[in-house]
Amino acid sequence: MASTCLVAVLLLCCVVGLQADVLVPEHVAFSVALKSDSDEAGDIGPLTTDTRVVFKRVVTNVGGGYDSETGIFTAPVKGLYFVTFTGAAGETGSLNAAVLKDGVNMFAIYDNKNHHSSATNGMAIVLEAGDKVWVTLWANQRMFDQGRLSTFSGFLISPM
Repeated sequence: MASTCLVAVLLLCCVVGLQADVLVPEHVAFSVALKSDSDEAGDIGPLTTDTRVVFKRVVTNVGGGYDSETGIFTAPVKGLYFVTFTGAAGETGSLNAAVLKDGVNMFAIYDNKNHHSSATNGMAIVLEAGDKVWVTLWANQRMFDQGRLSTFSGFLISPM
């Protein structure tokens, strides 16, 4: 009977993702857009300093890692994540922004083709539990959104 209970507990631990007595999220993903559905289309910027972008429209937030008040995604678990960012250029036709991990530039997008053109970049990044990732719009740049043209997304590929 004791061995049957032990097997049942081990199977249950595997199903819910318990590893070494710690609950490990099986799924982590977020997708957000610059403007909320109630916001009118338009630009943010230009601002005189580098500015963290707060994406207001939360489309997906599995695991609760994205904070729509701060614009920061906090990794709930150590793992390999894929993070991507798409931005549409604003009125000036120039966009320069980056994805930062705990203040360090991981990758950037740049576009100076014309008004409302866009750029996308993405990267697989190892994040420790508690690492923070966000988008920064560099000083004197603009970003445009209408109907989710400017987005920031990420998901856990594999816990580590």
